[in-house]
Amino acid sequence: MKSVIATFCAALLLSACAQQPIATVPVAGSPTAVDAIGDPQQCASQAECTTKTSRTLLFVFDYAAAGGTMVQRRERLLFTPSEAAPSDWPAIQIRLAEPRDSRFEFAAECRVANCRYDAAQLLRVYRSYLADQPCSLLLDGAIGACGEVSSAPLRP
Repeated sequence: MKSVIATFCAALLLSACAQQPIATVPVAGSPTAVDAIGDPQQCASQAECTTKTSRTLLFVFDYAAAGGTMVQRRERLLFTPSEAAPSDWPAIQIRLAEPRDSRFEFAAECRVANCRYDAAQLLRVYRSYLADQPCSLLLDGAIGACGEVSSAPLRP
């Protein structure tokens, strides 16, 4: 199982950056640079998008290790398969950012009467991973105390 996860991670990371030309780093003070600093879901350069893609993979693997369903991949979309057995872990969907000047999109949906975490809590945790300040998915208290990592408004 670990080799399958490692292979999936490596393939996703390589496919995300192998097909794109190297981008330049934005100039400090430009609107793109400000957006990237203020919003963890935003990335301004290829390097930043690649780093945040790696952090997204860490999030989905930690999500699965904590009890959530392992996601599948279709191009830039990571998603809980519709045929997955319903559980108290919400189904998640993450659209990876384009290689530069783009945004990571996140959605979560509870498929049972009561889920362990709601969409806003999972979004806060996901954003903490993108900002390299991950909150634990294993402890309810850690998610409750997971602070917002930027001044940008929470939006999926």
